Amino acid sequence: MFESLKTKTVLYVEDEIMVLENISELLQNYFKVFHTASDGEMAYELFLKYEIDILIVDIELPKMNGIELISKIRESNKDVEIVVISAYTKTDYFLECINCHVSKYIVKPFTSRKIKELLVMLNEDFKNSVNQESICLDEEFTFNMESSQLLYNNDCVNLTKKERELLMLLLDNINSLISIDTMEYTIWPEQGSSPSRRRALISRLRSKLKHRFIETHASEGYIFKIDNGKCNVSRT
Repeated sequence: MFESLKTKTVLYVEDEIMVLENISELLQNYFKVFHTASDGEMAYELFLKYEIDILIVDIELPKMNGIELISKIRESNKDVEIVVISAYTKTDYFLECINCHVSKYIVKPFTSRKIKELLVMLNEDFKNSVNQESICLDEEFTFNMESSQLLYNNDCVNLTKKERELLMLLLDNINSLISIDTMEYTIWPEQGSSPSRRRALISRLRSKLKHRFIETHASEGYIFKIDNGKCNVSRT
C-alpha cells in the first residue's frame, strides 16, 4: 500500500530521545532513507547535506525551534513536504504553520493510528489520484478541483464559502484525522471559532453530502472517509 514511500528520504526532528527512537523504529522501514535529529541546528545541517523529501518536526526544539527551522528551510525550498508534530495548540503556531505551507499538523501523542493516517497522507500513489482535476468521491459525488464545485449526479451542489473551505481542507487530508484545532484555525484563522459554530458548519456540509464521508471522532476531530478503491480521477 505504501510502496511510493520507498523512494522518499525523511528527516525526523524530535528532542525527546525516547520518543525519537520509538517513532523512528516504527517509521523507518517505510522509507528509502530515514535521518533523525534532536535539535534545530542539527536538523538544518542535515537538511543542507542531504536531499530531503519529507520533514517531520516538533515545534519545541533546543537551539532552533521548529517554526524557525521551517521558516529558514522555506527561504530556499518551497517543495519539501513538512509535517508538524507537537503537543502545542497555540493559535500563533497554527497560523505560522499555515503561512509556511505545512502539509499537516499532528497533535501529540503520536499514536499508532496517527502514524497510519500520516502514511496514507504521504502516500504518493494515493495523493496523485486526488490532486488532479476531479475527485470521484463515490458513484454519485464528484468534486472538481479547477472550479471548486461539488457535483451530485453531475448537478452542482450549492456550497457557502465556509462549506467549500471545509470540504477542500478535508479533501487535502482524505482518510486522515483533521483535529478540531486545525479545522478551527484553518477555517476561522482571524477570529477563531466556537464549538457551536464548528458543529453547525459540519452539520450543513454533512447534509449536503447526504450524510456520507464525514466521520466524527469525539473530542479529536473529523475524518473524510473514502474507499481508496473508489477514489478515482476523471477528466470533466
